[in-house]
This record gives sequence, C-alpha cells and structure tokens, in this order.
Amino acid sequence: MKKILFMIFLVFLLSGCVSVNPYVLTKGQTSLDLTNNRGVALFTLKADNSGGGARLLLSSFMAREVNQYKPYNTLGVFSLPLMGENYYTTDNLYFCSVVLSSGIYRLDSFNGVVNPFFAMPAALKIDKIFDIYPNKINYLGRLNFSNVDTKSVFTPLISAEDTSEQDIIKFKEIFPILKDRQISKDSFY
Repeated sequence: MKKILFMIFLVFLLSGCVSVNPYVLTKGQTSLDLTNNRGVALFTLKADNSGGGARLLLSSFMAREVNQYKPYNTLGVFSLPLMGENYYTTDNLYFCSVVLSSGIYRLDSFNGVVNPFFAMPAALKIDKIFDIYPNKINYLGRLNFSNVDTKSVFTPLISAEDTSEQDIIKFKEIFPILKDRQISKDSFY
C-alpha cells in the first residue's frame, strides 16, 4: 500500500514539474517577469522528418551556464521542455524559448524519440553559445538539422541562419505575451 501511495505522489509531483516550468514561455502565459536580471532568448529549430519514414518527436533541450569565474559545481544546467504547442507542423519548425538569468549559456543538445511506437532515443547534437541580456528579449536564429537517421543516435547541425522576419511574427502569434514586446536580434556563436 505504501508503494502505491508513493507512486501516486510521485506522479502528481512530476506532472506538476513538467507543466509549470519557469524557464520557457507557454501559450497561456499572462505575465513575463524579467526582474532580477532575467532575459529571454528565442530561436527556431528545423529537423527534416522526411527521410525513411522516421518521425522525430523532440521533448526537451539542454542548456548549460558558461562562466569562467564560477566554480564548476555551481554552474546551472537546465533541461527545458518542448511542448506540443511549440511545434508548427506546416513548416516542421520547433519554436524554442529560454527565460534565464543574464549570462552566457551553451546549447548542448535536443532530446526526443524517433518513431514513438518503438521509442528509439534520438538527440540532435549542437554546441552553440548564446547570451541572455537583462530585461531583453532576443531572437537568435534558426538551427537546421539534416535527415533524422534511425541508425545513429546523434543528428548533426547543418547550419544556423537568420530568419527573423518570419520567425518573430510567428513567435508573437504562438505566444501572446510577446505580442506588444520589442524583440531584438542576436545570434549564436
């Protein structure tokens, strides 16, 4: 009986953690707190899902704090969820947002599965640095990945490009909290 109660408690605890994440934007969000030197980075990701019938479903991405003046064990590591509302099926685009304290961060990888019926793990490997500026919202660009290969766990990055004109308009449609906000342009490096 204790095990059953513990499992029920664990399910409620984990479901609450997934649904409320202070590090990403959501469609229903009504306020955006950029106090305490917080800022927002926006970018899109395009992974070609057409090859070999493989269907890629991304669930999260990993960002790590980069700061040469902080001890290694105090640097933040963030696993950020990609929800269904962030995926735009017409263009095969994922709309990604990060709300963090100002600083320098490394985008490590995107995680998910290929062919959800068999649930083969997949990762899009990336090694890009980006900045979060206090009280600013920045668009960083679009990350393009090659065909998802079911024989390999990692899919490499092909290119990063500036598609700000079309992406910023779509970001404002998807996330109403951005509608009246100024979005500046920046880039990965």
